[in-house]
Amino acid sequence: MKNLKANRSISSSFRDPSGFLFYHDNSIYRQVNITYKENYDYLINSGLYEVLVDTELLIPHDVVDIEGLEPDKAYKILKPELIPFISYSYEWCFSQLKNAALITLKIQK
Repeated sequence: MKNLKANRSISSSFRDPSGFLFYHDNSIYRQVNITYKENYDYLINSGLYEVLVDTELLIPHDVVDIEGLEPDKAYKILKPELIPFISYSYEWCFSQLKNAALITLKIQK
């Protein structure tokens, strides 16, 4: 098992141009980069984040005061609420994919 205490990025997180996930002191965090500042602030200030969390369509997070792995690029460091299992979309049955698509459309609406 990998050492979760090591301060390192999560390799699959390279796909996200707005930030990345990383481990720090046995917890997982997300760095939101400065390039995503305007979008992140809009999400929070518009009230959409609160609505999505309240309706359980988005996992909540806390903004924490720790240094990111790339502090010169960091805007915010988030600590998401952990979910109890890892689930990959390629493992899902049709009805799970359908539900994910419907939730995505509901959020976009």
